[in-house]
Amino acid sequence: MRPRHLVRASVSMTALALAVIASAAGTPHANLVAVTSISGPVVVAAPAVGAPAATAADESAAATINLLGISDLGGHIERVSTRSEGVELVSEPGAVALACEVAAARASDPDTLLVSTGDNVGGSAYISSVLDDQPTIDVLDAIGLDVTAAGNHEFDRGVGDLASRLLGAVDAPVLAANVTGNDALSAEGDGDGVWITEVDGVRVGFVGAVTDSLPRLVAGPALEGVEVADLVDTVNARAAALKDGVAANGEADVVVVLAHDDAAVRAPELNGSVDAVFGGHSHDVHAATVKGKDGNRIAVVQPGQHGELLGNITLSVDRDSRAVSIVEAKNIDLDASPCATDAYGVQDIVDQAARDSQAAGARVLTTLSTGFYRGTNDGSDPGANRSTESTASNLIADSYRAWLTGAIRPDGDHYVGLMNPGGVRSDFLRGELTEGEAYAVQPFGNEMGYATYTGAQLKAVLSQQWQPEASRSLLMLGVSANVRVFVDQEAADELEEHWRRISAGTQSAEELDAAIDSARARVIRSVYVDGTELADDDEVVVASNSFLLSGGDGFTVLREATPAGTGVLDRDVTAEYLQDGGAAAVDLVKRQVGVDLDVTGGTARARFTGLSFTAASEQAAPGAAEEITATVGLADGGTQQLASGAVDAAITPALPQTGTATLNIALPADVATAACPASGDGGGVSAAATCAVVSFTLIAHDGTTSGLNLQAFVPVSAATAQSSAVGPTVSEGAIVNPDEDSVLAETGMLSVLGSCEVMAAAVFAAAGLACYRLVRRGRSEQARAVPSGR
Repeated sequence: MRPRHLVRASVSMTALALAVIASAAGTPHANLVAVTSISGPVVVAAPAVGAPAATAADESAAATINLLGISDLGGHIERVSTRSEGVELVSEPGAVALACEVAAARASDPDTLLVSTGDNVGGSAYISSVLDDQPTIDVLDAIGLDVTAAGNHEFDRGVGDLASRLLGAVDAPVLAANVTGNDALSAEGDGDGVWITEVDGVRVGFVGAVTDSLPRLVAGPALEGVEVADLVDTVNARAAALKDGVAANGEADVVVVLAHDDAAVRAPELNGSVDAVFGGHSHDVHAATVKGKDGNRIAVVQPGQHGELLGNITLSVDRDSRAVSIVEAKNIDLDASPCATDAYGVQDIVDQAARDSQAAGARVLTTLSTGFYRGTNDGSDPGANRSTESTASNLIADSYRAWLTGAIRPDGDHYVGLMNPGGVRSDFLRGELTEGEAYAVQPFGNEMGYATYTGAQLKAVLSQQWQPEASRSLLMLGVSANVRVFVDQEAADELEEHWRRISAGTQSAEELDAAIDSARARVIRSVYVDGTELADDDEVVVASNSFLLSGGDGFTVLREATPAGTGVLDRDVTAEYLQDGGAAAVDLVKRQVGVDLDVTGGTARARFTGLSFTAASEQAAPGAAEEITATVGLADGGTQQLASGAVDAAITPALPQTGTATLNIALPADVATAACPASGDGGGVSAAATCAVVSFTLIAHDGTTSGLNLQAFVPVSAATAQSSAVGPTVSEGAIVNPDEDSVLAETGMLSVLGSCEVMAAAVFAAAGLACYRLVRRGRSEQARAVPSGR
């Protein structure tokens, strides 16, 4: 193992001195409170300081193993807070609070170890990312990080950068037991993802592993030459080897897993050799004792993200039997910690980073008249909900398309921009936007690229937004303004249910494979680009960053075309777009909307989802959706509004469904009708039946309207029908594309379904109704469990 930058004895002495100073200054600490339920309310507090250092252990007594842990720090080393009515509200406690608490813990127990589950760097806060994350590395080295797992962000610049730069800069061993093929990474610690140290006469073995979703989370070339194995299988094998009695395996009395994956999901799958797990990646908070696969008790802690919490696991080891028992598993709330003593010289590192990063990014790019925000789970935690469409992602997608149409203009029928939600790391706030702030939004420095796909491939890409097999059930892409996507909400509900079952362990992904494929094949009902419905054989040129185009985040269909590289950075493209005034106003009309209709004779029940964005300021803005109406044409050439419903903007955490409305529609006696289209499957409406065409319109807070590219055919009995017209036939529940129907093609009507004016003309016509869009087969909304937000 590489030399430590601090000798443990000197660290302990420094910690003791700091504790005495803090105690003399009268710095109070709250009582310790253990948390006992996973995903439940987290009640945490700072540890007491000023306690005397541990004396030499009595050899006949049990040994105590005290572990502190962080996860997904992501370069958030600077304290961030606001003041409200004289009270400081801390959103990010920063590195000084972390260092102070670690010093206090080591003052009480000099053998205390500090561990991490990865994502220490990469995708970082601006203060760190603009300086290649060196300030964060310096902070962790100064505090004395003992060991860390590799997170997916450590691979952002490729395994070569991890091996040649990061491993040499970070004093602690970086463990990734389930990643093979890189000699430098495999040699970390004691080799093969394991590090063993002695604490109070007890051998403690650490096994570090990164989520086995890693190939989804980084650009393809980043993992060139390496393979990623199953996390659980690898960890169980390493843990068993550490306790099998074979000295060549590097035996350990205690095994602690550092998993860059959700601890609540993974811990119950671990075997009887595992005593404790620190988790990460999902940014969820856990602190509990759970049962492993062999009935063993495992202490589980997951301290959220950005240094907001400091995980703490305390174990007791019988010196004779080597039996391990759990004393405590909790999280310490650093947001609430009063500990502010500058331990290990961390304040100087942060201050210097602030000066250097400010100088690097003070130039003003543009002034935004409105903000553009990421998805939230409660309206005030931007970025927490990647499963919903956001104006920030859409803005970046717009910039990509503008670059494609202006600077590149390759051959193709349509140009589209796409943006992955995880690549948007901050919001675009109203007012002056500096280069540094723009950098913070897109910190990864991906290269811009473009590739040509068929319309069928683009629909398949959009269907991959639903990922029941992954740690997050859904990743909603940002799409450029010329795109409208209509989601089959029933299929979306099925995919969410599949994810819930897989996550709960009631069914495996393999068992549900066929059902997932079936639902995913139906989840994208229709896509409109440039105002026309996208045909499967259309040529669509997609512009995006190199990460997404190489199949990152599970969008593997994008690998089916070879992207053209440009050498241009993605954030530079967005910056130029903003400088040119491309973001003059925020577009609050959702570009991906879910629909579910239950159509019967003379009536229909329409359910819409995803009509609202999640940021509180955007929900209250004048252009946000307030109401949706249903309208039908009458036999005398007029129109009648059949129903209207308010849009419920209550946020659906970890889902894309924020903004729901339901309309119950009953047809009037004098409705205009046409022959119902039929699919030929023999079910539903007969070819002789007549139907009315119902159209839908969104109304915003400011009264502006926008029509949806969707219409429902509702069967009407012959006795009440006032007129009819010859037209194509289709059974209830089928979907018709007017452009592909010969009768419609001959009429020359309504080839562009996305135009509000054209839709209005269809409603007004009493005969020859040609704008055919039957939405939904008709099932009532399914009752189901909603998973916790991520």
